[in-house]
Amino acid sequence: MPRPLEDAVVVVTGASSGIGREVALRLARRGSSLALCARGAAPLAAVAAECEAAGAEVLHQALDVCDEEAVERLAAETEERFGRLDVWVNNAGVIAYGPFDEIPSEVFRRVVETNLMGQVHGARSALRRFRPQGSGVLINMSSVWGRVSSPQVTPYIVSKNAVRALSECLHSELADEPDINVATMVPQAVDTPIFEKGGNYTGHLIRPIPPILPAEEIARGIEACAESPKREVNYGRAGRGLEVLYALGPGLYRRLAHPAFMRGSFGGRPMPPSAGNVLESRGPHSVDGSWRRRHRPMLRRAFLAAGVGAVAGLAGRTPASR
Repeated sequence: MPRPLEDAVVVVTGASSGIGREVALRLARRGSSLALCARGAAPLAAVAAECEAAGAEVLHQALDVCDEEAVERLAAETEERFGRLDVWVNNAGVIAYGPFDEIPSEVFRRVVETNLMGQVHGARSALRRFRPQGSGVLINMSSVWGRVSSPQVTPYIVSKNAVRALSECLHSELADEPDINVATMVPQAVDTPIFEKGGNYTGHLIRPIPPILPAEEIARGIEACAESPKREVNYGRAGRGLEVLYALGPGLYRRLAHPAFMRGSFGGRPMPPSAGNVLESRGPHSVDGSWRRRHRPMLRRAFLAAGVGAVAGLAGRTPASR
């Protein structure tokens, strides 16, 4: 059985912002011992200080999860300092928007390496500790885009589909280890800085389409899974609705959802091409992206535009292209 979080040693990757930051703070308040990593040394140190102020023991290292040796060093130092490793949260991730052939190869590759291979590296390091002790919880971060498709966000969707496949394969390989658990988080859009600091090759401002979930909701689910693991956790009725539509009527899904995404996701403000934080750490490093607090008018416009796109798509008048 998983350890109570008050006695658990937990690794959180991508801990400097968004869901990872909120998870670290929640677990610190629960009394977990934490090992945190992210690419940006200064924002990571700030999160570690907040967790220590909440009473947690914290080890933190600035690293890129694409570097397998660095991830393994973090696991080894965690085990050396705390004596064991109970939970590994594979949270680090990046995104890039744009037509498939206009996203630079380096950016495309880094999205896949971070979101998929970063979680592979974390899983390898975690399982090396879990197997000898006979217990542990691995939490992988996928997305509703790990189940459905959308245009102009191909590298992210490829990586998140692969993460779900990784988790399913590990379930099979760990069938003889009943106390080693793999949980996969599958949220719809979440209010974090990822939209603001993602790679953007669309020529337009990127905005999420509501409804969007607070990062705290996903963090609560990760906290719950760390103590009582579930195979897969889905967040958001809209996301579940899209999954059902995609499974039952893929043609209808493409006619409705693809043009809705194209109309709703891209604002009118022109934006120059940018790799965002895909290749290097960039702020903001807050938990949320302030979409639900400060950008409600933009969210309303995104929702209305998505609705117009869906109706036009059903009528056969809107292609799923820019």
